[in-house]
Amino acid sequence: MVVIGKRGKIKGELKADKLVVNGTFEGSADCVKVDVLTDGVFNGDVVSEELTIEAKAKFQGQSRIRNVANSKTKANTQTKVPLTSAKSKSLEFSKEL
Repeated sequence: MVVIGKRGKIKGELKADKLVVNGTFEGSADCVKVDVLTDGVFNGDVVSEELTIEAKAKFQGQSRIRNVANSKTKANTQTKVPLTSAKSKSLEFSKEL
């Protein structure tokens, strides 16, 4: 996680899980989540799964949404949990995750 404070400035390329801009960012960012807070300035390009721009924040550049379906594959997994009834018989329970 990268946080740019009110007086902070970053210029360049950035890759992180989360970017919070309260100061100034100029360049390109590749992040899972980007938040540009009130009075924050983002100049450049961003690739993310989620982009939030608060009121009075400034964003100039291009935004591309990362295709989550291609980056994460869903596994069809079953979990078996033994359950016990009042008569102490063992039962099986399976659930898809």
